[in-house]
Amino acid sequence: MLSSANLDFTGMLIDLAFMLFFGAGAGYSLIVGIIHIVQKKTKTFGYYLRTFLIAGIVGLALGAFGAFIITLSLMA
Repeated sequence: MLSSANLDFTGMLIDLAFMLFFGAGAGYSLIVGIIHIVQKKTKTFGYYLRTFLIAGIVGLALGAFGAFIITLSLMA
């Protein structure tokens, strides 16, 4: 019965990459935004967009590194 299941690993990997990117970016931007609200600092939209993109790329890189480490540990 397992052979009749249509598992779409490519789609799952793309979804995982989107979740890592947007999750890390939105989470970090939200934390930075709350800190700036508490400190009464005003920042532009471009600042938050840059922090979103940088945090998303860093989150994606950390996720890829973690997957690489897990893969190496399974091969040993």
